[in-house]
Parts: sequence; structure tokens; C-alpha cells
Amino acid sequence: MGVYDTVLLPCPKCGELYEAQSKSGECVLATYNLTDAPSEVLENINRHAPFQCDKCGTLFYVELNVSVKAVNKCIEC
Repeated sequence: MGVYDTVLLPCPKCGELYEAQSKSGECVLATYNLTDAPSEVLENINRHAPFQCDKCGTLFYVELNVSVKAVNKCIEC
């Protein structure tokens, strides 16, 4: 049996929380909300998707919108 972290995902239809497992990141049996989960934990959050809400039966997955940009951080400035 492996170690993992849990991310609580709200169903997009009814809001019921679904417990998704992540095997990326530190895997220390931590539990996170979707909004505060570290990016490394979310890296493979869809590995068992689609998820099915236990309350209303809706199938869903997590859409990750990553914004990447270069920033001027001059070491000598």
C-alpha cells in the first residue's frame, strides 16, 4: 500500500466534496482543499478521472489553468 495526499474536490454541480488521491508531491497523507493544494500535489490529480460525485452522480475532472511568465529579477540591481 502506497502513501498519498488527498485533495477535496467540490462537485461542480452540487458542491459535495469528493476525496481525490494524489501521488505527486511529498505524499505525507495530508489533506488539502482544491484552492490551497500545492501545485506539485495537483500535478497528477486527474489520474483517476473522471470523478463521480457520490451525491448527484455528476462526472467531472479538474481543469488546471497555469499562468507562466518570465519576470525581471536582476541579481545585480
